[in-house]
Amino acid sequence: MTNWVRGFALAVVFAVVGAFAASLWLEIRREAIGSVEDLPGYWEGRRIRVEVLNGAGVDGLAAEAKDQLRDLMFDVVYWGNLEDFDRDTSVAIARLESIEPARRVADALGLRHVQLQPDKNLYLDVTVILGADWIDGYDGTGEQEVGFFGTWWARIKRAAQRLWPG
Repeated sequence: MTNWVRGFALAVVFAVVGAFAASLWLEIRREAIGSVEDLPGYWEGRRIRVEVLNGAGVDGLAAEAKDQLRDLMFDVVYWGNLEDFDRDTSVAIARLESIEPARRVADALGLRHVQLQPDKNLYLDVTVILGADWIDGYDGTGEQEVGFFGTWWARIKRAAQRLWPG
């Protein structure tokens, strides 16, 4: 009977230590992740829905922007080309009554222009139109900026955006 009691006591100790370790691990993880609102691709508790349109006519431009946005947890629901390729300036257009989701997208892509044009008929929050100003040095290989300095600068900017979004 003493072996049974000893085994039971040992099982209780392991269960208590295991529960403590699990709760400590969950708390550390919760602190590391933070709130969903801390992620650039989230706004008001949900992912920001984005469409990306290539207005500059460079192959793969919308796909590159899509990849960058998805890396930051944006929900890119469509990417493709505009009917015309004469856009000089890139813009993030807010399709909701709030401009905040468009600002988050603009910050993620390095866009300077944000507009408010609500459209309740669209099932998205932001439309991005990429112009010639966004393709500065883009060579179609997945790197937005070319050359030794440009490539490293682009990587530094992306790393900074991941560490300090917004």
